[in-house]
Amino acid sequence: MNGAILLADIKSILLSKRTALSVALMAASTVVVALIVQYSPSGLRAALAASAPASAGVFEFMWFEDVMALFFPLVIVGYGAFALCDLEDADMTGLLLSRPESRLSFLARRVAAAIASFLVVFLACSAVAAGIGAAAGGLDVGLFLVHQLMLLPLCLFVLGLTFFLSVPLRTTTPTALTSFAICLALYFAYSFLLAAGGGLPSPLNPMCMGHRMLVDASIIETATASLGYACVLFAAGAVWFVKKDL
Repeated sequence: MNGAILLADIKSILLSKRTALSVALMAASTVVVALIVQYSPSGLRAALAASAPASAGVFEFMWFEDVMALFFPLVIVGYGAFALCDLEDADMTGLLLSRPESRLSFLARRVAAAIASFLVVFLACSAVAAGIGAAAGGLDVGLFLVHQLMLLPLCLFVLGLTFFLSVPLRTTTPTALTSFAICLALYFAYSFLLAAGGGLPSPLNPMCMGHRMLVDASIIETATASLGYACVLFAAGAVWFVKKDL
């Protein structure tokens, strides 16, 4: 793996519109949550507070139940699609693979750049959210950031899913939309079960990590399942890409 090219890939994605829009989306989502916490009618605030687990305030409840489950996958799929789709969109894959570099080395570099870039954005978004949440009041910033880091297995699952889908779908729009649709389906699956009084959502559903964390349920099973899914998806996508024709 060429380190100089890897750093160039990371730099290009961090300076891209994708990253600027990602941070802007998460900042806007955080501001909306903070405004609801601060200025919503007392009846709505009371209802939200009643819905939130005892271990979480309204801000954390809305953030981990809604923003992290609905909006953050929109951010993640862009980085999962980076490894292959950006090059396919620019019609560059064949040209780059014609250089004296194995397909596996090429793929490892692109995936490493996508994951590294996303982690930087994830930490930036977490810091922005913590700052806005603290300004809204009633937020334990340290615990909030710990909870954010605990969601990394979920993020890696979404990255792996998007990368896997990028091998057959090839271009950014269908890959990102399909991956987000699957995440949304998993999210609504556990939400409907909760609404129906089904108890804790299955630990095999990666999208329920925020909920299980807030109600003080063990997330070890869910984290293990999410990391397992991610490893399988990354490995399967890599094997498929290395063996398939362009």
